[in-house]
This record gives sequence, structure tokens and C-alpha cells, in this order.
Amino acid sequence: MGILRLLLIVFNVVVVTYLVYRMFQVAKEPIPSGRKSLILIAGILLLLAPFSMFFGIMNASFTYFMIYPVAISLFLYLIREVQ
Repeated sequence: MGILRLLLIVFNVVVVTYLVYRMFQVAKEPIPSGRKSLILIAGILLLLAPFSMFFGIMNASFTYFMIYPVAISLFLYLIREVQ
């Protein structure tokens, strides 16, 4: 169980770092403000999910492990077209 928790923390650190990096890139790019707002709001919501789990607001459950990677994938697809 300890190894699983460590892997979860490492995964979340990598994802949070990448999301912050991409959000700064999106903020600098000249795209329409409505699309930029949508991307930044989605990124902030995805950033809050791991922090809420670590602070005890949301429990780490099977649903979290199934939905969070899908949400990250959709967010990366949304950002991919910004480049």
C-alpha cells in the first residue's frame, strides 16, 4: 500500500508540474480570450483535484483513479490544438 501511495504522489507531482507549465504557455499565446479562459479554468479545476485529495476534502477512491486520467487526457487534447 505504501508503494501505491508513493506512485500516486509522484504521478500527481508530474501532472501538476506539467499542467502549470502548459497553463503559463497558454496564457502567453495570442489566442481568443474566450478559449484562453476556458483552458485556464479547466486547468485550475484539474489542479485543485489532487490538492483536495491530499488535504482530505476528497477521498482517494477508485472513481478518482478512473476519472482523473481521463480528465487529464481531455485537457491535453484541448491544449494540443493551441500550439
